[in-house]
Amino acid sequence: MASGDGRKKLRIYFRCSLVGFVIGLFAGFLVSSLVCYFFYQPLSKVHLELENNGVNQGGSKEAIHTAHLLLNRTGSRQDDTLQWQGGQSLGRSFIYGFTLVQGSLQTQHSGIYGIYVQVTLATCRDTEVTDVRTLTIGILSAQGRHSSLLRRHFQGRCSLSASLQVNLSYQDTLYVNLTHSLVPSPNGDETFFGASWLCPPPPVEY
Repeated sequence: MASGDGRKKLRIYFRCSLVGFVIGLFAGFLVSSLVCYFFYQPLSKVHLELENNGVNQGGSKEAIHTAHLLLNRTGSRQDDTLQWQGGQSLGRSFIYGFTLVQGSLQTQHSGIYGIYVQVTLATCRDTEVTDVRTLTIGILSAQGRHSSLLRRHFQGRCSLSASLQVNLSYQDTLYVNLTHSLVPSPNGDETFFGASWLCPPPPVEY
């Protein structure tokens, strides 16, 4: 009898252990699920708010806003403004998150941008460029206002390059002006223009 009672107690012990293990496993799974839920919910709200803010500001939902443009030689120049183009057919040229408007670069997202440009003259000797001839980067705002960001003089040089950072608004249009009498080189490694979105605009201080 003692032996039978021992086996019975042993079976009860193992059953209790198994039930306890299953209950503990279920409880652990439940706790882990609750922790993941409460941890993920705030992150999803932040992500949704950031996404909505981008759309509300008129910004593109794309993560990339960058462009590297080459000179468009398909048309004659009627004024000082250079015409640019970008795309896979041009090899190194690309455009993401921007819009080309009549050969100028229009932003689709407010923020701080890095801008660069290089223009090399097609036919030039250093000694020939003696008068005041300029390369200019300007902005046409969505309200139709023009403003100059950068102005450089050739001063005897046949090539000019420049870069800067600037706070731009949604649908600002960047353009590059070159003194009309000058002829820029069409070579992609000599004449190019580009911009990249770096970060959101700084907060407004009251």
